[in-house]
Amino acid sequence: MDNKFSPSWIEMRQAYDMQARSGLLIEYLSTVSKTQKINLLDLYCGSGSFLAWLIKNNINYKKYVLVDYDTKLLKKIKKNIRSVIKPSHKIRSNTNNLDLIIKKNEDTVSKVEIKKNDCNKYKHNNDKYHLISFSAVLDLMSKSTINNLLKKVQSDCPLYLSLCFNGKVKWTPSNTMDKYILSFFNNHQRSDKGFGLALGSKSIEYISNKANKADLTVTIKNSPWVIKNLSEKDKIFMKRYILDTKKSLFHMEGIDRNILKLWHEQKKYEIENKKISLYVGHNDILIQQK
Repeated sequence: MDNKFSPSWIEMRQAYDMQARSGLLIEYLSTVSKTQKINLLDLYCGSGSFLAWLIKNNINYKKYVLVDYDTKLLKKIKKNIRSVIKPSHKIRSNTNNLDLIIKKNEDTVSKVEIKKNDCNKYKHNNDKYHLISFSAVLDLMSKSTINNLLKKVQSDCPLYLSLCFNGKVKWTPSNTMDKYILSFFNNHQRSDKGFGLALGSKSIEYISNKANKADLTVTIKNSPWVIKNLSEKDKIFMKRYILDTKKSLFHMEGIDRNILKLWHEQKKYEIENKKISLYVGHNDILIQQK
């Protein structure tokens, strides 16, 4: 997949992703050996928001390997790490900022390898990983992509899929158009996003059923965006969210554009006057061998 996502949107959502992520991975890591001895592979890493969350939560792997196709996003990883790193830690890098070393004093805490590659075709050869992660990408995947994904699960290498959209969007207060718009949005999420025909929110049920049939253990926790519209940043983000929704649905077959425009204008007014909050449902999913 070589589709590129808007860097501005990825940057805007990072703070909300940081708040939304559940404690599922932290709970899992408390049951295994110390993270300092193990390696992590993060596919479709974007600008490194998952790595930033790990560091903020004191999860220091021996080596992180981050892979994405978008060079502009990859070059933002160092900045995102720097925003969460402890004052006692330093970042060393090469001239391209694509190989980083996180140090405490003169001791190496973690190594970060950043690679530009098509994640569908990325082969890690003989490298040993103890966790493979994906963020905010499961709903974009097709059945065949998910089937191949499950083949990556090994006895000491679970699969961690975070911020998986589950199809739930709730506005408070709601209006009569919300269900209509959400229905079209969920249908739109099941179009081709670069992996073949996407499953959208149905991907969570699909991967869970496939994993169970393969005798794998599936653990799921909620990780929603809950945006109260209490700050200017909230207001800007929510307005961007409804604008992108409008743009994505505008040319869909069967959509009533008058309803879509009216929905957008009403939401925009309510956001501007801070009379509304937003809930967007996500799930974090850990899949491992029994």
